[in-house]
Amino acid sequence: MYHENMVKIKVARRFIVLLSIFYFLEGKEKKLLLIGIDGCRSDALQIASTPNIDNIIDEGLFISNALCSINGQKTKSGPGWASLLTGVWADKHGIVDNSFKGSNIKEYPPFNVLIREAKDSLKTAAFIMWEPILEHIFGNTLDYSETFSKYDESMAVKASKYISTTKLDAIFIDFDHVDRSGHWFGFKSKIGRYTKSIEQVDTYIGWIYEAITKRGTYANEDWLVIITSDHGGRNRNHGGQSLEEKEVPIIIKRSNNKQVSISSQAYLTDIVPTILDHFDVSVKHKVGLEGISLIDP
Repeated sequence: MYHENMVKIKVARRFIVLLSIFYFLEGKEKKLLLIGIDGCRSDALQIASTPNIDNIIDEGLFISNALCSINGQKTKSGPGWASLLTGVWADKHGIVDNSFKGSNIKEYPPFNVLIREAKDSLKTAAFIMWEPILEHIFGNTLDYSETFSKYDESMAVKASKYISTTKLDAIFIDFDHVDRSGHWFGFKSKIGRYTKSIEQVDTYIGWIYEAITKRGTYANEDWLVIITSDHGGRNRNHGGQSLEEKEVPIIIKRSNNKQVSISSQAYLTDIVPTILDHFDVSVKHKVGLEGISLIDP
């Protein structure tokens, strides 16, 4: 009898702790940091020295074999970024290559537009190196945006300062350093110049993540951090259907350190449903999304 009572007490205590965590997080403002590392292969990411990304993975989830393409969708930046940001494949968003001809973005808009249907006060910013993302996908739907052409630390510095000093709800950042290195030296984990570019971006991600934790309002915020890529690469190019080109990493971390797990193949189109669940948003467009959430709302 004593043993049974102790078991009941322990279960009750665990329930109270979980309930306390739930109510503690319920009062926090939902925030999003979405980072895309253009052309980053998962195997190279695992070989590179990336202490900042590793720290995020240690408190979250690392999916090494997510797919950025199905049904022959080209592993190009145009369709890759479009699927990542809209939650649908090219047969819906209409972007089949980097020309953006045939785009249906107005019908299948990016995640910030979907969230605004339920939360019109949402503030979204983007720091982008590949300008077509801003021109052809986000358009004029952002509250703030900047584009950068230099492959140095300038974007990371500006983004970190913006995060530290500005009221915002979601921020998207596109790093192109790794893709350029892949085209110059080869998309391969054994190529030092390629993995070094991943390490360079890891340093910048460290600055950005630190800027989040130093926000004056951080204690009252519930951040979802996602790091992923639009495509992989093979030799010095991409666009085909090899696993080297189709497999991309997805890294997810939540403020509550709640374990995230998946039981099936993950896809790039899972990103938007995950974001919508984090913001507790259900919109009419959600019916047309072609991914599933990777977190429990």
